Parts: sequence; structure tokens; C-alpha cells
Amino acid sequence: MDPRIEARAVFLVLAFAGVLFGVLFKKGERIRGAALLAAWAVPGAGHVLLGRWRKGLFFFLILAATYLVGMWIVGFRPVSFDDNPFYYVGQYGSGATYLLAKVISAEKAILRPDRDPSWFDPGLLYVCVVGLLNLVVILNVI
Repeated sequence: MDPRIEARAVFLVLAFAGVLFGVLFKKGERIRGAALLAAWAVPGAGHVLLGRWRKGLFFFLILAATYLVGMWIVGFRPVSFDDNPFYYVGQYGSGATYLLAKVISAEKAILRPDRDPSWFDPGLLYVCVVGLLNLVVILNVI
């Protein structure tokens, strides 16, 4: 799938979810809906919106560091379906970082030339784990 079309589709789904949150949630509960979207987009942002900034900063730092290490290992390219289908699905939880990587980079992850090939799979795993852990952090917002 073309990365730009995929990114547009995800942005449209987010916009639709934002409209639904605005319509379906009561006025006092709209901040929770916004916190859920923010938590997906940026790890820890949902906690910050709810006033738990220390917890939000902790989650952001841990997940951002893990994501950056994984992306550094695979040459700052997102995981493609051909690399590993499970890792490909898992990285969707990363939010805006995943979308940004899809928009500005190539389709397939490549190993950095100065790395041993045995590092490639752990790099992909780091990127996937960040997405899955961010889903757990989103549940913590609720």
C-alpha cells in the first residue's frame, strides 16, 4: 500500500473519531475523549491532558527512547509487511511517530550498513513493542 494513502486514511479515521468524541461524549467527558486521541498520537500526552504530567512525561521518555533506538537500528524506516507481518501491525500503536515515518521515509526498513545483520530483527521488535506498549498506556488513560 502506498504510504501516503495509508497515512491519509489514518488521519481521516482520527478526524472521524474526533468528531464522534465531540458528539457522543457529554461536555465534562470530552477531555477524556481528547486524552485518548492524544495518548495514541503522542505517548504520554493523554496523561498530560488529564493533569498527570509526571506519569505522562515518564511514558513519553521511555517509549520515545525505545522507538528511537529501534528506528536507528533499522535506518529510520518503518516496518513493512514484508519484513514481519506481526511487527507491521504492532507498530500502528505508535501514533504520530509511525505516521511521520511513513510519510517521510521509504517503504521498507533496511539495516544500517555499520550493523551486523543479527541486529535487524531486534530493531524491528523495538518499534513494534513501542506500539503495543502505547496501547497499554492508552488503556491506563481510561
